[in-house]
Amino acid sequence: MGTQSSKRTSQVPFAKRDYSHFAVITVVFNPIRYRSRYQLYRKFSKHMSRSGIHLLTVECIFESAEKFGLPKQRFEVTRSNEPSHLQIKVPSIIWLKENLINIAVKHLPSSMEYVAWVDADIEFERFDWPQSTIDQLQCYPIVQLFQLSFFLGPSGKKQILHRDYSFAYAIRNGIPTNSCRSSQSYFHPGYAWAMRRETFNKIGGLLDFSILGSGDLHFAYALINRIDETIPAGIHSDYRRLANIWGERVARVAGNGSCVGYISNSIYHHWHGSRRDRRYDER
Repeated sequence: MGTQSSKRTSQVPFAKRDYSHFAVITVVFNPIRYRSRYQLYRKFSKHMSRSGIHLLTVECIFESAEKFGLPKQRFEVTRSNEPSHLQIKVPSIIWLKENLINIAVKHLPSSMEYVAWVDADIEFERFDWPQSTIDQLQCYPIVQLFQLSFFLGPSGKKQILHRDYSFAYAIRNGIPTNSCRSSQSYFHPGYAWAMRRETFNKIGGLLDFSILGSGDLHFAYALINRIDETIPAGIHSDYRRLANIWGERVARVAGNGSCVGYISNSIYHHWHGSRRDRRYDER
């Protein structure tokens, strides 16, 4: 895998370019107030700065946290007077990632032609990813921002626990996919995506009512007109109906996958707990 080369390129930023028309959105909400999440965000923010792009951070806190025995909430990584920060308070403790991304996109200036949403616990292997993203967005209106991802253990980059190819890599290479994480045909549906701003508007933003955290999976399979496979049996009929309406719109814009690309870069997902503890297959 070229460990020494990867280490070198990840430490040296590329020459600064003009990315004034490209925005990256990341979301922070942490009702348990795990210190690791804040530490990872700060590392991510520095990584974005070294990449030379505009980062818009949305931090959300939950007003009802103490009623459920959770720590008192306060904004930890954002400031109210910082233009690149959005602070949002909500009453209910639910999954809000996609809602917050949609809100953030509406706050971007009209000059932003390209928008990406990136998880704040990852790191790109190479610093040329912004230009690679923009280049791919000239060919495809929807792009996943990696080819291969490394899920790291507590010891960092010397401890790779899982390797996942991106969902878009599977699409472009005609590889069969399966939404079950235990399947050999599972390809990662999330971490980092980008779109042309007009494309994001055409699909009406991300699905904003998936309150248990299946948004990445819904989105990825909507691209290939298979969102229904990601909707659990027994879920309310209104959820299924609305998700399918949104999914059909995404599939049309994505050309059933033909308008989806990826960039030839790898990402590291930093450790902040095991996959088993996250109970992905139960929600």
